Amino acid sequence: MALLYQLSYVGFYELIRTSPNPPRLHKKTASRHHLKKNSYAFSGVLNTTLSTVEVKHRLYVQLTKVLVSFNYSPRRLYSMKPISLSIFFPTYNEEENITETVERTIDVVEKSPYVGDYEILVINDGSTDHTLDVAQRLAAKYPQVRVVDHGKNRGYGAALKTGIAAATKEYVFFTDADLQFDIIELQNLLVHLSEYPVVIGYRAPRVDPAMRLLNAKAWNMLNRFFFGLKVRDIDCAFKLFKRSLVQNLRLRSQGAMISAETLIRLKRRGVSIKEVPVSHLPRTAGSATGAKPSVIIRAFREMVALYRGELGLVTHKQILKFMAVGVLNTALDLSAYVALTRGTEVFAQHLVAAKLFSFLLGTISSLLINRYWTFGVREKITFFEVLRFYAVVSISLAINVEGLNILLRLGMYDLAALIITTGLTFGTNFVLSKFWVFRPSRTTDLATQA
Repeated sequence: MALLYQLSYVGFYELIRTSPNPPRLHKKTASRHHLKKNSYAFSGVLNTTLSTVEVKHRLYVQLTKVLVSFNYSPRRLYSMKPISLSIFFPTYNEEENITETVERTIDVVEKSPYVGDYEILVINDGSTDHTLDVAQRLAAKYPQVRVVDHGKNRGYGAALKTGIAAATKEYVFFTDADLQFDIIELQNLLVHLSEYPVVIGYRAPRVDPAMRLLNAKAWNMLNRFFFGLKVRDIDCAFKLFKRSLVQNLRLRSQGAMISAETLIRLKRRGVSIKEVPVSHLPRTAGSATGAKPSVIIRAFREMVALYRGELGLVTHKQILKFMAVGVLNTALDLSAYVALTRGTEVFAQHLVAAKLFSFLLGTISSLLINRYWTFGVREKITFFEVLRFYAVVSISLAINVEGLNILLRLGMYDLAALIITTGLTFGTNFVLSKFWVFRPSRTTDLATQA
């Protein structure tokens, strides 16, 4: 009875903690009821819509935490074979956070039913404070902790590459050492390894200033447009990989572009990626460097370099294919119109109906060819996808006709106005088709085409 009472109490507390609008609970009150002792804040799923796997896992975790307090082995509850795991923290000036980060990670991993053998690496990227000294003391205290020092600051991407290269276990996980993530939520990633070789978090919700949120949204859109990268939160520093997949990648980035490049290259290899919501906490010590102008400029320079290299070919090909489909459909539209008006008496007397029919034939061709050939969508076509497509067709027609009328009223030469409106129509059509019409279904299984 005591076990069931404690399980129900801890479970109730966790449901309150992970609700979208949790009530305030004083820390002393929680301590008096031993809630902190027996609960490791499994708050990864902040949204109200939970998958069956996540609901089951949350219950398993609650039961495990209670049984651990009774010195009962939680491994009997799980059928998944424990993995070997390398955990690393890229650090720069985190002397105030690194001790709690490492010790909390050890506490969580030691009790995890998913991890058998593990190591922890602290990648010191040329910190100017006492981060290196603190990390070396931790390595002396805990045999499973190792320190890799860059000597001088080389950038976030270099720190990630060093951590991946230094990892020796079957799987690799990394997160930042700023305590903005709760390491217990690593469990919510590990539970998916039986189905996915890569599991990444997305901040739900993200606790950052409005300008930084706007910058992140723009960054995601740029990576999606130029590289076809479709994930919710590219730079969320809570990622789990099978080591053999990432150690073989030829990563070029040294700065903040590293996360995007890693995911792009994995997608190009057809790797399935699972996205999982994780909590994002405000930073309480130290200072963030991701918003520095030098970091942002470096990230854009690396993006341009990758786009000009082999990774930028996808959008180029899509634009060329989109143009080719446009030419093909124009020819089909014209051919159908000529055939109908010249080959049948009915349409010869109803030219508008003939044009409407030929235009409709061209749009159907555009829908199917762009869907399967230009953008590589292989899922079953849906009614709402067709609806979005014809909405874009209507928008394009409006831009073409009204834009031409406006430019002509302004006194522009008709051929120049035609060129401008055609270009504007093409650009609008391509962008809306890529980002809206032929978007993937709302699933976190990101199995991609090579």
